[in-house]
Amino acid sequence: MEYETRLIYVDSGGTLDVSGAMSDTGFSTTVVGSAAGCLARLSTAACVVIAGALPDTSCVDLCTQIRDRRPEVPIVVFPENGSETLAGEVIAAGADGYIPRSQGVETLVTRVDDLLADAESVPAESEPPPTRLAASERNGDPDFIPDSSASGASRDETTPESGGSLADPIDRLDLVIDQSPLAIIEWTLEFEVCSWNPAATELFGYTAEAAMGESGMSLLVPDARRDDVADHWETLVDGDLDETAKRQVNRNVRQDGTTITCEWFNTPLIDDDGEVVSVLSFAQDVTRDLKRANALEALQRTTHDLMRAESMAEIGDLVVDATDRVIDESLAGLRFYDEDTDSLEIAAMTGQLDEQTDDLPTIGPGDGILWTVYEDQEPSIIDDAAVDMVPYDIATSVGNAIVHPLGEHGLLTVASTGETELDIVDMHLVHVLAATAEAALDRAARERELERTKAIVEAVGDSVYALDRDGRFVSVNDTLTAVTGYDRDELLGEHVSKTLTEDSLEHAGRRVRELVSAGDDSVATYEVTVETSDGERIPSEVNVTLLHSDGDLVGTVGIVRDISDRKRMKRELVDRKAKIESLHEIASRLDDCESEAAVFDLSVEAAEDVLNFDVCLVGRREGEYLVKQAIAPPIDDGEYSDRTHIQEGIAGKTYRNQQTYHIDDIREATDTEDDDPYRSILSVPIGDHGVFQAVSTERGAFDSADEELAELLLSHVTDTLDRLAFEAELTEERDRFFALFENVPDAVVNTRLHDDGPIIEDVNSAFERVFGYDEQEVLGKPLDQFIVPTNRTQTAETLNHHGVSGDPVEAEVKRRTADGLRDFMMRVVPMQIDDESERAFGVYTDITERKQRQKRVEILNRVLRHDLRNGMNIINGCAEMLVDAVDDDDTEYVETIQERASELISLAEKTRAVERTLERSESTIGPIDIADATERATDRLESVYSDVDVSCTIPDRTFVRADEYIQTAIFQVLENAVEHNDAESPTIDVRLSTQRADDAADPTTDDFVTLSITDNGPGIPDEERELLQEEREITQLRHASGLGLWLVNWVVSQSGGQLSFDEYQPRGTVVEIQVPRAETALTQRSAAEPPADN
Repeated sequence: MEYETRLIYVDSGGTLDVSGAMSDTGFSTTVVGSAAGCLARLSTAACVVIAGALPDTSCVDLCTQIRDRRPEVPIVVFPENGSETLAGEVIAAGADGYIPRSQGVETLVTRVDDLLADAESVPAESEPPPTRLAASERNGDPDFIPDSSASGASRDETTPESGGSLADPIDRLDLVIDQSPLAIIEWTLEFEVCSWNPAATELFGYTAEAAMGESGMSLLVPDARRDDVADHWETLVDGDLDETAKRQVNRNVRQDGTTITCEWFNTPLIDDDGEVVSVLSFAQDVTRDLKRANALEALQRTTHDLMRAESMAEIGDLVVDATDRVIDESLAGLRFYDEDTDSLEIAAMTGQLDEQTDDLPTIGPGDGILWTVYEDQEPSIIDDAAVDMVPYDIATSVGNAIVHPLGEHGLLTVASTGETELDIVDMHLVHVLAATAEAALDRAARERELERTKAIVEAVGDSVYALDRDGRFVSVNDTLTAVTGYDRDELLGEHVSKTLTEDSLEHAGRRVRELVSAGDDSVATYEVTVETSDGERIPSEVNVTLLHSDGDLVGTVGIVRDISDRKRMKRELVDRKAKIESLHEIASRLDDCESEAAVFDLSVEAAEDVLNFDVCLVGRREGEYLVKQAIAPPIDDGEYSDRTHIQEGIAGKTYRNQQTYHIDDIREATDTEDDDPYRSILSVPIGDHGVFQAVSTERGAFDSADEELAELLLSHVTDTLDRLAFEAELTEERDRFFALFENVPDAVVNTRLHDDGPIIEDVNSAFERVFGYDEQEVLGKPLDQFIVPTNRTQTAETLNHHGVSGDPVEAEVKRRTADGLRDFMMRVVPMQIDDESERAFGVYTDITERKQRQKRVEILNRVLRHDLRNGMNIINGCAEMLVDAVDDDDTEYVETIQERASELISLAEKTRAVERTLERSESTIGPIDIADATERATDRLESVYSDVDVSCTIPDRTFVRADEYIQTAIFQVLENAVEHNDAESPTIDVRLSTQRADDAADPTTDDFVTLSITDNGPGIPDEERELLQEEREITQLRHASGLGLWLVNWVVSQSGGQLSFDEYQPRGTVVEIQVPRAETALTQRSAAEPPADN
């Protein structure tokens, strides 16, 4: 059969060399550039070659359309960039051949020639290969499996090796299935294998014999995916399909247990009755393609994010995250170079590396291959990273690795975990990622530098410009436009003369020419006058330097600084300096003032003349008021108040808060009437002395400089007033001291301390009287030569040494007077207490008579107590002997003698106890358990007086500040209650209360413990109670009946407590002993010690 057109070559690129090669083999070739052109000429075509992408459809869709119109025409796909995915799709769409362009045109020509030869051998009446299986073949048997031996024999007879012809379309289909690069599997409706081609064996590892009849679920589907696959299978066998159901990408398990990702094309096979009898599947391994696609997608996304990242830390995180996504289980880390430490510091790492390592060390010069790669800026592939690269402990095995520098920014390291190696695709991905990261880091660094430069230019606060060689603006910042009043567009391209006066332009040109002549990069600084758009002239300072590009002078760049404030401040500083110098002169004049009035007058005068204040006045503190003392210049009395209460007005607020107030508008800040002529005020405190105020009729007349100068003036005024007050106080103090010195009854001497002893500088009249020396006689002479006895000079020198050292001295001394030796209490008070004292006062109190009286009392007390006790013991012994010697009628006299003798002996013992009580020091007082002391006293009372009814309410332990005599005092109160009780049944109630003030009715009892002893006796006589409470004087006729209660009173008083008496109704007395509660720390220490017996 002859055809007008034998072959259609579809190529949108019009690759004529291919069509020429086809023509050279004898084919009549027509080249078209679209699917529409191909279909228009399809009726005369014997073969169609599709060369890849088309402008109006895909090659897969074109295969489908050709197969629908001319199923007998062979189709060959000849793509430029092929893939297993594309091969599977075009074969499933009806293509007879798939040849990647990389295999060459010769392979294409051979394949087309074979297909055309096969097509010519097919009889004209032969039917195209059926797409449905006859029902008779399946016979309705869902378990039907084609006879593999028969089909194999048929295929053997038609293989090219046998030299046979493939005229039978079925043989051609079998050949396609056997030689297809795609795995082609036919399944029964129960998802069991009934056909398995060699590509399936290569893909999954099972031979056809091993796979036939096996369940696809157990062969290929992972456990986790079986439910989903079962649902999908139901959809397939039901025939309810869409494009999503036909194409699936799943994870599958190979015979060796490894997992791969496969792309599946599934279609049900339908018999003549329209029933699904089996399912045909095409599968291919897309693991690498999927990985590559995911990696490329991740890299594309990462590239987009990297170009938007602003910081090195953000870039580092993005790079490591991308590495983690494109390379599974990678050990990747990114390090940035730190200029300060000259080392590579870890900035980010993948989660896998973080889990397997502890803190990663820094990498410095000489630290192995990592530093070498960074230093050489050449990437390196390491076959065994565990040996060559890892400078730290890692908890997993490490395989190969790639180390890639990121320019001067740092280093990216990516290693496999040892289970999987990094392949060439991974290496390429790392290279692309590193290059992208380096570009991002460069961009970020440039942007940071640009932003920093822009920020500096804009934030410097000065005008910045650039001029070309002709003096025209090529760049200006916002500050310059704001200063000149011109928009940026109005300045760019204009000559600099637009903004400078004529004189300034000439001056600037001269300075620039000097820079050009010097030929260096120095900076010229000069002053110009900038002229704004509205004609204002601004004095400015310019810093300018030359601008070069590639070594050529292209213009100048400069900074313009407004120096109006500087010039104004310079004038103000000159004025301020003059005012400060004047104020210092005022300070000198203030030192000459001898009264407050003179100080106040000078203050307002200085404020008016030096500070140029309009109206100034001073209010002096007098009680609760500020009273006007000085004002300048004089004004009408109606314009100010003579007196202002310190709780009122701005003056009162200034004084109370000791703070300066500067008010621009009095009417707005206070309730001042609108007709008040004064608008602004400056109010400054003058310490505790008063308030200074300056007022003006102008609003906002005072500024911070006025405030500062006024405070400076008033600080001098305050110092002067403080000095005057101190001098007045010192004078008064001196007068008081002189009066005291002269009128004190004791002898006082004022001495100047010297190494040879104190030298007399002044003595009072008492000194003259006591020691008998005239003041003029002793002045300027050593004190010791007049009053120290010759046998006591060594003791005197010791006391003098203490005085020189600044130590106050108090001692009993014997001194020589005009009347002989006398005893004195000497007190030496240094006038300067430090390492050494220059002066000291000596006070001598004559205690001669007191010591003599005390000595006599001690002697009489000792003799009386000793003789009384001895005499009474003799009398008591004789009375005992008289009991048997006298008649019964006279025994009462003997008993009386015995009773009185015992009372006098007891009195002597009580006298001794009283003496010890009065002689003991405060240091003997300590924590005493008064509860224990009370119990011991009551036990002693009951043992002596068995007929007394004693009731006690005493807590366990209660500590007070007292000494061991507290138990004796308690017993004396108890004994007194019994001895003077005339009731038939004496009763005593003892209560110890520890109640504190916060829960007591009487707050005065706070921190006191109260012991109450109540009896039913006749009560203590009023006169005796008054004597004990010192409400009456003791006389020969008025005295207590004994020493017992006196002893109680003295013991309690010595403890810091008090003794009180009250009547008990209906009959009796209540004696209360209140003593201080002991401190907690002392109580705890005493609680651990055993009680002492009295």
